[in-house]
Amino acid sequence: MGWAAALLVVGAESAAFASDPPFLGDWARGDGKTHIRVERCGGEICALNTWVRSGVSGEKIGDRLTLNIAPAGAAGWSGNAFDPQRNQTYAMKVHVANNRMITDGCTMGGLMCRSMSWTRL
Repeated sequence: MGWAAALLVVGAESAAFASDPPFLGDWARGDGKTHIRVERCGGEICALNTWVRSGVSGEKIGDRLTLNIAPAGAAGWSGNAFDPQRNQTYAMKVHVANNRMITDGCTMGGLMCRSMSWTRL
């Protein structure tokens, strides 16, 4: 999964939540380049590319992130996401309100960060 997609995805260990968190489900990235499904996969949360617009480089259907976040304030979560395709871990912050999700992700100790909006499909 590419740098941009990696920063757009969130998750959590299932033990961290008494009920399903609102970020589970299908999401369209704000720039229209990818769709993802955020779901439980064993004892973790995974984000999987389910659609990639033709011509988008660095992304492919089936790319997956393994996620570990915990509640951090009202409708917010923080933690990390691991991208096995690049052997890279990202620090993550997530906020969900209604059918919108905002993700902030950083690498290199916070030197490189991005924010992305998502809409529930």
